Amino acid sequence: MLTTKTPWVVLLLLWMGGSTYWHVCRIKQLCLDDATSSTPVSVATPTQPFTVPGLQFSDGTSTTFRSPGHLAFAKSGADANLNGIRPLLDSLALYLKSNPDKHLQLTGFYDVNEQNSSSESNLGVGRAHSIRAYLMSLGIPEGQFQVVGTEQPDLSFTPAGDSLYGGVQFAFLDEVLVKEQKPTEEELANGETFSSIFEPMDLYFNTGKIDYIRTAETVKFLEKTKAYLKEHPEQKLLVTGHTDNSGPDALNLTPSRKRADAVKMQFVKAGIAASQIEVEGKGEILPIASNNTEEGRRANRRTSVVVKK
Repeated sequence: MLTTKTPWVVLLLLWMGGSTYWHVCRIKQLCLDDATSSTPVSVATPTQPFTVPGLQFSDGTSTTFRSPGHLAFAKSGADANLNGIRPLLDSLALYLKSNPDKHLQLTGFYDVNEQNSSSESNLGVGRAHSIRAYLMSLGIPEGQFQVVGTEQPDLSFTPAGDSLYGGVQFAFLDEVLVKEQKPTEEELANGETFSSIFEPMDLYFNTGKIDYIRTAETVKFLEKTKAYLKEHPEQKLLVTGHTDNSGPDALNLTPSRKRADAVKMQFVKAGIAASQIEVEGKGEILPIASNNTEEGRRANRRTSVVVKK
């Protein structure tokens, strides 16, 4: 009878031993000598999510082009992957066909660490040309485009650094020309003409400078004023500083006065007696252009000079 039960007893013991091993060593992993315990567990490093930037540009206020996707370029590559914006480019081609007087500027960008794989002067030009080539294949004449290439930091590369989203900026040329036509301080200075020492003349300054911009007209004013004041020591030259409306009114008086003081010192060095020069700062209260635009604010940042009658 005992002999008959022996195999079953052995099997029961084996089953109990196996269950105990599995529970202790495999499930709870308490067996220190288990070969699997020495195997390091790899933990996946989470990657930063990358969102493809959308594309949007307008022709003034009349027409806006939008796409949730964008152009894609391989790093150092000039050929565009258009899958993300092909519908937008097709719509743009139809718009340009319907408006043959419209001109489009394509500005291609590249990173300083990229290599120029194109046959153009720089990689940005090559990228812009690839977009132009596609639009020309849809029937847009070459004369409706202007192509520019420039280095640009902070481009939208993928985390792996092998692909660039964006890379080309779209702008209608009339909008670009308007931006370029905004007068600089040099142009404002050159636009001033001398008529009489008794008529106010505005002096302009380059950003961050206290020396006024000298032109042939300002030289005329200075020489005529110097000669007149030498002959009329009782007369005065009035130098008035002006600013735009950026910042509080009271604070604008200080820079306007400083600019006027700087002009006085330059006129004194040129030979006019300091006692014959009066200085005042008016701040923002006497604008000659609208402060609602950058070009207007630039025109208002000036110092006027005139001989008092």
